[in-house]
Amino acid sequence: MSPVAPLEPWQTAWPALPALLMVAWGVWGLRRELKPARWGALVLLLALLVRVVWVPLERHEFDGHEAEYRDLFLGTRALSRGGTLLYPAMQWLYAGLGIVLDDPRGLIAFSTGISLVGIAATMGAVRRLWAPGPALAAGLLMALWGDAVFWSSSAYNVILPHTLLAVGLWALAALIDGARPGAAGALAGGAFALAVATRVEGALVAPAALALLGLYRPPAPGRWAPGLVLGGLLGVAAMALVLSAGEAPGADARAASFWMNLGILAYFAPFDAPITWPALAVGAAIAVIERPKLAVPLLLLIPGLHLASATFDDYGVRHLLNVGFGLGVAAGGLTARRWAWPLALMLIVPMMQDLGELRRRYYASEERFAEALDPALPRIEVGELPACALIVEDFRVVPEDKQRSHFNLLDAAEAEALRAEGGGCLWWLYGVQDHRLSSRAVRDRAIRTMLLYETKPVAVVIGPERGYVGLTMEIGNRRALPLVPALAPVESP
Repeated sequence: MSPVAPLEPWQTAWPALPALLMVAWGVWGLRRELKPARWGALVLLLALLVRVVWVPLERHEFDGHEAEYRDLFLGTRALSRGGTLLYPAMQWLYAGLGIVLDDPRGLIAFSTGISLVGIAATMGAVRRLWAPGPALAAGLLMALWGDAVFWSSSAYNVILPHTLLAVGLWALAALIDGARPGAAGALAGGAFALAVATRVEGALVAPAALALLGLYRPPAPGRWAPGLVLGGLLGVAAMALVLSAGEAPGADARAASFWMNLGILAYFAPFDAPITWPALAVGAAIAVIERPKLAVPLLLLIPGLHLASATFDDYGVRHLLNVGFGLGVAAGGLTARRWAWPLALMLIVPMMQDLGELRRRYYASEERFAEALDPALPRIEVGELPACALIVEDFRVVPEDKQRSHFNLLDAAEAEALRAEGGGCLWWLYGVQDHRLSSRAVRDRAIRTMLLYETKPVAVVIGPERGYVGLTMEIGNRRALPLVPALAPVESP
């Protein structure tokens, strides 16, 4: 039997082309519906200022898989069949942008602009199906939410699929509100298909979209259903082609990952803080009373996406951006009752604090990391580290083939085997990648580690090369259940 020829790059990316044509046709057909309110323009201006003035973009580095997308943009990396680590549709998009742009900073500008489209679409959907007040609140939440702000400056495939889902939801809202059904169906179907083609987890929003259709039952299904059905078929084809490259990462540990991640709420920051819960609960209750058909499907995205994403061993903030649709509805509920307006402070204050944390950690250098460490801790050289089992992912300390990572701590039995190997001693060399916010998302792994285990700072490590600094953390007992949000252990380094 002759071997099967590998798929060419165009063969794995082709569903994105008809989906893109559907989006273009749908936008043209609904062009008269694209009338942003004046207050909406002010929200977008605020969002832009936060993203390009407050965020220290000069520190940005193309890191991890984002660097591979940059290389495609620059033409120094060839297009490939791709997979879940390098999406085919994203490859073609960035290779195409590289033809018309010559500076990688154009990718940051592109992502920032795309994020504004997502905010506008979210506001537009809530305004059509509810009212201007809730739409304003939903827009402000997405404009100021630190996680959304961070990923708006990343070329990684996070903000683009989120925006495509927001556009799809806006198209459904326009359809329900009486817009041209054929164009609305095409736009919704094409946008949802592109969202899945750029990140397969986008399919998790499909139940909410179907619920909106089932609850509102827009007229003339014969005109809008073909576009949605075609979009669904293209999305399934895109997903199948992406996954055909091999099993998705973490597929062999879904059950264990689920129970490990189930109680970790830190990735919802700042909404993991208990002070925000009364405001969110009251806003959600008002939203369900006022607009149950809109509120229930979008609010269910919050627990639904968490439960589904918890099955991934590298679960992190990037998997939860779409809960913003539900959080926006909850925030919008506070505007529907005057007595609830003061509760908004319970959301605004933590969000402002979170933006401050974002500015401090955004691609922080080793110098900034060193300044954040406790000056009372002893300083030692790398050569003075005891003969403990060491969790470290820095080639300046340990050769790459001998490194142990956060993933070696996910399984409690493996962690204990490492501890025994180190004579009962297990240390973690917490470095700048653990401390800073970057598209490599090592910070998310560090948060999980500190929530899964009791940790204790021991000493600051200097060397072996000039500029290197790390914090040795003693890994203690595994916590019985990580049912805690981001408390003191996560706030430490």
